[in-house]
Amino acid sequence: MTMLPLVHRTNPCVSFWTRALTLFIVLSIYEHARPQQPTATASSTDLAQERHVIDVAEREHVPEATIGYLWGRLASGYAAQADFARAEDAYFRSLRLLKDAPEAQKNYATLLDNLGVLYLAYDRRTEAEQYLKSAFAARKKQGDIIPIGISQMHLAELALANHKFKQAEKIATEAQANLTAAGDSGRAGLIGAFVALAYARCERNKCAEGLHDAEQAMELARFVYPSDSLPTGHVLMAMGFAKWKSGDNQQAEKMMLEGIHIVTTKNAPGAPNSRLALFEYRDFLNSMNRSLDVKRIDDQLALTTPQPCANCTVNVNSMSNALR
Repeated sequence: MTMLPLVHRTNPCVSFWTRALTLFIVLSIYEHARPQQPTATASSTDLAQERHVIDVAEREHVPEATIGYLWGRLASGYAAQADFARAEDAYFRSLRLLKDAPEAQKNYATLLDNLGVLYLAYDRRTEAEQYLKSAFAARKKQGDIIPIGISQMHLAELALANHKFKQAEKIATEAQANLTAAGDSGRAGLIGAFVALAYARCERNKCAEGLHDAEQAMELARFVYPSDSLPTGHVLMAMGFAKWKSGDNQQAEKMMLEGIHIVTTKNAPGAPNSRLALFEYRDFLNSMNRSLDVKRIDDQLALTTPQPCANCTVNVNSMSNALR
């Protein structure tokens, strides 16, 4: 699953941390949620076909757990296309169908986690916390170490978004331990844990450690993914951040620009990751007092579509039904 939000220009309601952190949410779910997800580049035609398959399955009275699985796939596809409203609705439908299916509880926990990630990406932290914690509780009962580590990593991201850097470091360290213990199967999630540690430690004046974490994330990303993959692009942004906070501004900018190129070319048109990468680079430029470059980034951001969730309201009934 890959999906992330947009913010309009310099929206003060969306903090730097929310913008920066959602850049690497993709790292943990790119690999581990794959059985429940379509590809990140699903086209509108692909999504229409998946919706048609659901319609057929419903008419043929296919078991609810199977239909719930299909709705989960479709939700991820909508999220990858930055279609928040349809993604949220599809997640709710999937959760309602899977919550009472004994054979689908691992998928159910994954969907809870994915929906929490979606809300975190759109800076709806209250809902994000609700779903991420529910997913973590479910996964602890199931006892699978990799999903537990993934949930811990997302909870670390939530702590970072709330500027609770000490807590974020602690939770990310726990995620790192679990995902390391999982061996090769935990490597994709481990990349995200290292990135979370890089951000947390740099904010705690321990950026020498944070830079080392970012370097480990990059080493893993280059081993696990192609050099021009979305995860690699996001790690490059984290490396740029750690270099920036370590005082190596030249290398910081180089890595951010490399990351931006990958993120903007690999995402579907209008995908939020592209804007988020530009926002992080804008913050770097602003810290360098490069006002003309900041203006150019602002102009570029103004040409893209703002997030469709700017005026989203909470669907309380759907939310309570999904978790009940």
